[in-house]
Amino acid sequence: MATQTIPMPPAKSARSSYRGVLGVLPGIALLFGIGLAGKLIEHFFSILRASHHFPLPPIDYVLWAILLGLLISNTFGVARFFHSGVATYELWLKLGIVLVGARFLLQDVLHIGGISLLLVAIELILSLSVMTLLGRIFRLPPKLTSLLAIGSSICGVTAIMAAQGAIEPEEKDTSTAIAAILTLGAIALVTFPAIGHMLHMSQHA
Repeated sequence: MATQTIPMPPAKSARSSYRGVLGVLPGIALLFGIGLAGKLIEHFFSILRASHHFPLPPIDYVLWAILLGLLISNTFGVARFFHSGVATYELWLKLGIVLVGARFLLQDVLHIGGISLLLVAIELILSLSVMTLLGRIFRLPPKLTSLLAIGSSICGVTAIMAAQGAIEPEEKDTSTAIAAILTLGAIALVTFPAIGHMLHMSQHA
């Protein structure tokens, strides 16, 4: 009479899973290290502006992190040791977007007042409409037009990356949209304060 034996899972699978988890840690540490470095640079620049009155632009830490990533990838390069961990960037990006959204509580929204909420609504409608119209005029791909409209009307690169999963555009469309939004943001850093001074607006306005 033959006895049926239950096959035991090989020890190799558990060992390989353990190695897989350990394999992504260096890349994840690199991602978080670059993000932290961007935050430190932003803080350092803010100290220079406040304490020493240096005319430095208020560049967000996200942009500093992107610049650091570009610098590393185009000079030293990213070693194969970090590849598997760096490939998890989309998970952390989406998690960060969710956590950023969770910071905006209803009481904070109500605190800014009804007029401000109305202005936000008008801005969203106009930005989405104008960017969609411009996309059609210049015959841009529909998905690129959608990314540009979302990025320009909501919150820039963060909105583009959040919408990317739903729209599923080509990588070149995402890169083009991000480059365009960052360029517009850089121009706005210079032009908006100048326009405000010309119109004799207060710092708050």
